[in-house]
Amino acid sequence: MNRGNTCASLIALAAALWGPAALAQDAQEGEQTGNREIIVTAQRRAESVQAVPITIAAFDQKMVEASGSADITDLNGITPNVILQTEGLVANVPMFSIRGMSSADPDPNADPKISTIINGVYVPFVASTMLDLFDIERVEVLKGPQGVLYGKNNLAGTINIITKAPAEDAGGEVRLTGGSNGLKQVRARLETGEFANGMLAAKISGSYKDYNGYARNILTGSKLEANETKALRFALRAKPSASFDSTVVADWNKETAIGPANHSADNGTAAWLGLPVEARTNVRIAAVPFDPYSRTKSYGVAWTSNLDVGVGTITAVLGARHQDYETRGDFDGLITPVPGFDVTRKFKGDSKSAELRFVSNTGGLVDYVIGAYAQGDKWRQNNTVLTTATTRTESQLDQDSSSYALFALANVHPTDKFTVSLGGRYSWDKKDYQISTKVYAGGVLNTGSSFAGSLKGDWSKFTPRVTMQYKASDNAMLFANWSKGYKAGGFNSRGTRPENVGPYDPENVTSYEAGIKTDLAGRTIRFNLTGFLNKFKDLQGGVTRPGAVRAEAVTVNVAAAETWGIELETLFRLSSQFTLSANVGYLHSRYTSFCDDVDGVFSASATAAGQCGAAVPFTFAGSPTISYLIPTDNTGLELANAPEISGSVAADYTAPISLGEIRFHIDARYTPRYNTWGRSNIDAYYRKEVVLMNASLGLVGDNDKWSLTAYVKNLTNQTVMSGAVSPGGGNPVQQFFQPPREVGLEASFKF
Repeated sequence: MNRGNTCASLIALAAALWGPAALAQDAQEGEQTGNREIIVTAQRRAESVQAVPITIAAFDQKMVEASGSADITDLNGITPNVILQTEGLVANVPMFSIRGMSSADPDPNADPKISTIINGVYVPFVASTMLDLFDIERVEVLKGPQGVLYGKNNLAGTINIITKAPAEDAGGEVRLTGGSNGLKQVRARLETGEFANGMLAAKISGSYKDYNGYARNILTGSKLEANETKALRFALRAKPSASFDSTVVADWNKETAIGPANHSADNGTAAWLGLPVEARTNVRIAAVPFDPYSRTKSYGVAWTSNLDVGVGTITAVLGARHQDYETRGDFDGLITPVPGFDVTRKFKGDSKSAELRFVSNTGGLVDYVIGAYAQGDKWRQNNTVLTTATTRTESQLDQDSSSYALFALANVHPTDKFTVSLGGRYSWDKKDYQISTKVYAGGVLNTGSSFAGSLKGDWSKFTPRVTMQYKASDNAMLFANWSKGYKAGGFNSRGTRPENVGPYDPENVTSYEAGIKTDLAGRTIRFNLTGFLNKFKDLQGGVTRPGAVRAEAVTVNVAAAETWGIELETLFRLSSQFTLSANVGYLHSRYTSFCDDVDGVFSASATAAGQCGAAVPFTFAGSPTISYLIPTDNTGLELANAPEISGSVAADYTAPISLGEIRFHIDARYTPRYNTWGRSNIDAYYRKEVVLMNASLGLVGDNDKWSLTAYVKNLTNQTVMSGAVSPGGGNPVQQFFQPPREVGLEASFKF
């Protein structure tokens, strides 16, 4: 499929959808209603998404259900220049990318570039963020650095998730789902409604999912990409007076995943040719000496209290989270030798946070938000890496980190139409890190390569924001932003040499954004257009370094980069029954400087083509051979997970019938060929150009009391790679693939 054919297909689909839409408009012209308004809290106060002077993709419950989204990765591709999918190498670890900047490291000290906030609480451990979207009020994707109002680690953006608050009326819901690959899922919610004279309301929701997987391990006969998940959430809201309310949300999650099904790309070696033919030719067949697994358990609480003091509202948000997990994987993708690259991780961590802020009332010359934030986490991880039967490393890692911040944002309204916003955040970050690594070569402890260390790092930064906003009319707003973002430095958990542990320095971004948001024709047409430019310094990225016994992936400050682009998002409410959306984004991304050794293949010579720095000699444990780390000019590399064009079209049609109504949804999501690794431009790292289509057809009773919905995901059964990684040391590239076409049936009952 070439890009021209793909674009033509999208245009044809949009035209096909538009045709009946126009007919529906003619037939129902007097019955149109405006596009549904979505209220967001991106600026720490409730506002229409169309009134906020930053770019936000907001999905409320109706939009999530219409698109058939079961978890956050199902929203992937709907909004331009955003990727929401899994990392691949380790189950339940996200790979989020916003405007060409991504991170996908499963280790806890590799802070993400995109923060995840759940019910106002920052989630520090990435394995906790693959959230089921049942019982969700809305998901907000804030694009660009959010360095003023949101926690930390939001260099590229923020995923803000808000679960449903307890309802005023008693009731509940049960949702049953069955589908391809043995999918069985039960989700339920029970509401008490308000009681104790309206002062209290509570609810409990839960989910159980069993999924057999869509791949197979040819060596063990087991299904891979399988998982079993259990989740509970409890919420209690107290409102003893009109001026005070307090809500506690507690959650518990447990997941056991079998997989992933790594596919080894052809690297022309005898070891790759030693894989079974099926594993070499079929991406749904893996050849792994054992079944990889991931076992994750987490629980946490978010407690939010609001006090109206007349001139504004004081809000306190307290959060706590615990997580432990164990993972084991075979990272070389080969069956000889055994073990080859057998990695086991065991982790346990705790996090606590507190935020206190004051949000003034609006209506005067100035309104503002001011606050203070504190967050800390403490964790331990044990890593065991088997390279051969007699060569291994054992590491114990401990980190105690703390973050503090003061922030403020003032909105000045010199006229009814014009607003200038001035804001800033001063952040302090501190990390205390301890590492103890034992290296065994030939079955004997190598005291020369084993080491232990205690390291400390502290960093601070002021991140400002200036915004201008002009309200051209009640339905049109123009805005422009200038802001800075920052992510603290840190340490490497995979380092088996002292020089590989770190610390590495913070990374920074300066961001420019301008756009227009409009609701036209009686709010039946939404047209939002944004342009942006981001300049990154001291970018933290992964490279391959010589370890004590083998090559290892570590994080260093590798480069400077820039991304720029445009985004167009439209929504057409063509009748009370028919809605059409079409979104497209263009992204240009490049490294402006990048001098390092990234390929993991080390030289026997002190010189190499494209060399841009001095060669560094080294030896592996137990080997007298001298090799060289040679930095080369890598500005020609493509940034990972930064597709040049992304777009989607979707249509929703509702037809009234005697039982209630029929609801139909179809969407198509386009991405071109793009690099998923970023450390090499070889073909094995590229995801192909693709249009992914999804559809659903539902029968819904009056007032949504019941529904029966059939759905299909990946309608045209595309074989699509989600990502690829390099284990280094000359081993083949490991590729990971998304599910094939899946169909299912879902029934829901409300009472």
